[in-house]
Amino acid sequence: MEQWLVGIDLGGTTTKMAFITEDGIIVHKWEIPTDTSNRGERIVAHIARSLDETLARLGGTKEQLLAIGIGAPGPVQEETGMLYEAVNLGWKHYPLKRQLEEETGLPVAVDNDANIAALGEMWKGAGGGARHLLFVTLGTGVGGGVIANGAIVRGTNGACGEIGHMTMVADGGAPCN
Repeated sequence: MEQWLVGIDLGGTTTKMAFITEDGIIVHKWEIPTDTSNRGERIVAHIARSLDETLARLGGTKEQLLAIGIGAPGPVQEETGMLYEAVNLGWKHYPLKRQLEEETGLPVAVDNDANIAALGEMWKGAGGGARHLLFVTLGTGVGGGVIANGAIVRGTNGACGEIGHMTMVADGGAPCN
């Protein structure tokens, strides 16, 4: 039985998911809408249900899944997997790692979505093994991942690449969500 990892990109509009091999080969990918109603209270349950339904549809078993890696929009406390704030989801001080582990029974690693995207580009994409890389995400929000000397630069409170939360016009300009 082939073992898979679960990759999840949690966005403000859609949540993209994939079963992948340990070598980074995508076995199956799909997406679901991100339900941000009621301050996103059903997001984690919807992710867990979609994983179970998709695995069953593919004829797989839960024993095939090794772990989940999830990218979340906003600064993440690296040690605990807690999101400080995800404005487009309605979350503040949200324990994403703990919640997703409880819902799925799998070990979970959480990081900022743009940081994970930058690592992916460095590993398998356009970054092609680069040691220094800047990655910009444009979606419901604007983010960025910074890699220097092969490692993610997190900055204070994990917010190094939070481009969408930078002041561009002092004492004016449109505020974000």
